[in-house]
Amino acid sequence: MMKVFTAASTLVLVTWALATALAPLPLMSGAEFFPLTLHSSWTHRVTFSGGDYLYYMTGTVIKDDWSLLNRKSYVVAEEYEPLTKRAPRAKSTVAYFHKNGFLHRYPWLDSEGNKIWDTKMGQGAEQVLPSPYMGDTTWQNDRQTSTWARDVEQNVTASAKAWIDPVAVQVPAGTFRNCLRVETLTLSHVVSAQRIADFRLQFIEWYAKGVGLVKAVSSEGEGTPVKSVTELVWYDVQK
Repeated sequence: MMKVFTAASTLVLVTWALATALAPLPLMSGAEFFPLTLHSSWTHRVTFSGGDYLYYMTGTVIKDDWSLLNRKSYVVAEEYEPLTKRAPRAKSTVAYFHKNGFLHRYPWLDSEGNKIWDTKMGQGAEQVLPSPYMGDTTWQNDRQTSTWARDVEQNVTASAKAWIDPVAVQVPAGTFRNCLRVETLTLSHVVSAQRIADFRLQFIEWYAKGVGLVKAVSSEGEGTPVKSVTELVWYDVQK
């Protein structure tokens, strides 16, 4: 009787092991959805609700080995070209680095030519997306900023999830399939000398394999009016 039981148990274990080994990997498993090779560039058209604020945002990788938080980071310089009279001309600098299976974004930089420095106007980095993607993922983001003014503090709590979207995404740069869809819900607690306020925002982003961000939509949550739409119009990803 014991031999029969042992044989049956062994058969179950072998069957489970084979099923696990032969199970198909998640779609796009191991893929990278935001290539940050040196000199790669992307231009997005950004439209805010009402259409008064419309501009092109062009980001270019200007450094691929900058030291940040004891890690090698990729620095992206962003230029904002206004397309309406009310849209401001501006620029910003951000850095990305890999840590614990995620691509992180550090927004507290500024740059001028080849010179890059940390403004120290905020703390922490945001987990942008799984890198590489290995299946459906959820995570938390908590950070503190003071970028609006020196006497304004903003504490942000965010939850995010990512999965492969089977619906094709159409933007001016083309049609992209099997994009990584990242949904982030943020709750911001803002404290200043004048008031205390809470804000809720939802961001939905689509990243194409080997391309990067192709579309993003922001709102105050499901069922609320869209606040902004970002669409890829041109890109040049270096190999």
